[in-house]
Amino acid sequence: MCASVKKIGFQPKIKACDICCSESGFCRDCCCILCCGCVDSARGGFSFIRCQAILEKDLTCGHVAHIDCALRAYMAGTVGGSIGLDAEYYCRRCDNKTDLIQHVIKMMEICKSFDSPDDIEKVLNLGSCILFGSEKVRAKKLRYSIGTIVSKLNLGISLTDIWKAENDFLTVSAAPSGKEVVLLDSSENSRADTPIESICDAGNSFHNVPNEREREGPLYITSDHKIVSAKLEDEIDRALHNLKKSQESEYKIAEEKLYAQKDFLLSLYQQLEAERGDLGRQAPLSNGRDSDALLTIVLTRVDQIKNEEMKLKQMMRIADGFGRTPGTILRECFDILVDD
Repeated sequence: MCASVKKIGFQPKIKACDICCSESGFCRDCCCILCCGCVDSARGGFSFIRCQAILEKDLTCGHVAHIDCALRAYMAGTVGGSIGLDAEYYCRRCDNKTDLIQHVIKMMEICKSFDSPDDIEKVLNLGSCILFGSEKVRAKKLRYSIGTIVSKLNLGISLTDIWKAENDFLTVSAAPSGKEVVLLDSSENSRADTPIESICDAGNSFHNVPNEREREGPLYITSDHKIVSAKLEDEIDRALHNLKKSQESEYKIAEEKLYAQKDFLLSLYQQLEAERGDLGRQAPLSNGRDSDALLTIVLTRVDQIKNEEMKLKQMMRIADGFGRTPGTILRECFDILVDD
């Protein structure tokens, strides 16, 4: 095993690799899979991430990458497109994703052992880059906390006071009932806000079996108005975003249907004009049956145009919004199935 890995007590059960690990001079345990440079295991190894995705039975991937390299390669943080990352790391070797929120929490814990404000700010800025742009509630709260710490560092507040305040922000005490107390959060997080110590002791595993107290269900409380504010702001932003998307979709449907009806109506007018021309060109002494047939066609077309104009006016009631438009109009004119 690589000596640098032994420093942090990492004892992986990793799957054999005959691709990058076959390259001369490359060590999976200590070489970044992106730049091939050595990772620094000092101070808890905060500067790199190890992919612990389970590939076969209890065998993991085990490849490492510098956080900075992964951010620059758009393989970490929040990345759109086909890769679709949200505060996550994408392993180039096995194509698995790793949640980086716990890694940022680990970075914040490691910072407590630093004596230099400059070193602390450097690590926290890296953590902030990881969380930037994330839509996750936890990520937003952590990034807010990081910003608060950096601001206090720049104001010259003592490290003791800074970490005391952050401990109050990130952890809460046990409730009298003996149940675990966690911060109020969205339902997507089952162990999202357990104390930092508990998360770190879990070894960053994503498959921990809940203990008996967790099965009983945690007692949800709010420990700080900043947490509630971040949660509510996230929910409001999400609701408005979804509303905007639904309205854009409804607008597109209405636009397509209204203009299609207009084009159909214009085609009827063009047919009426041609049919009136045919009727006008009939000689006065020509066959009366032909004239009667053409007249019937013209009158039928006029009735059709009146009906389609009435339909278009009904369709334009969509201007009041889909919610205020009668269900019959939505079904018959816009192909939208709704309950009356």
